[in-house]
Amino acid sequence: MKQIILLLAMIAFATGSTFAHGNEQHVMGTVTAMTSDSITVRTQAKEPVTVYTMPDTRYEKSGAAASMKDLKLGERVVIHAAKMNDKLMATHVRFGATARASHQPSAF
Repeated sequence: MKQIILLLAMIAFATGSTFAHGNEQHVMGTVTAMTSDSITVRTQAKEPVTVYTMPDTRYEKSGAAASMKDLKLGERVVIHAAKMNDKLMATHVRFGATARASHQPSAF
């Protein structure tokens, strides 16, 4: 009985987190190309995905506000994007090391 309750709780949690960003999709991978209004990302599945930027797209580098000029080819990104007229439009672009990831325990 406890296993069934635990399973139902896990399903409810997973379902809730799936809809946490509404209609947005996540595009994660490495930047392979950029134009003034798009970012092409090579995903872990080795597929190129082009996401278009907008004037109100937010950029975040290592947890701080940034701009598209700060993004470089070869950087790893996580892009939150909404589908509009068969295109993915970036709402939030995150890149660079986060404070948590960059803080490594010392070997001493």
